[in-house]
Amino acid sequence: MRNILGNILTGIGVICFIIFGILDLVITLGIVNKVVGFWGCVVGFTILPATFAVAPWYALIAWGNWFPLLVVYGGGILTAIFWGGGQLIKGEI
Repeated sequence: MRNILGNILTGIGVICFIIFGILDLVITLGIVNKVVGFWGCVVGFTILPATFAVAPWYALIAWGNWFPLLVVYGGGILTAIFWGGGQLIKGEI
């Protein structure tokens, strides 16, 4: 029974990872594109990936928009809780 519940929570964590990962990519690309343009996105994506960690904070500070920060970091925390909880219940951690 523990194994089934652990697998369900781990599966939910993986699904959250995929959904929030795609949302994160789209939102942060939109922020970077709005601020520095297309070539800024290309450079940020290939050379400076830390740009995408800072972009939600920029949206909060410059525009007062909480949504990107909530999706990027809140989604990561939610994913970690589901995945980690599933692994803990299964006894793999």
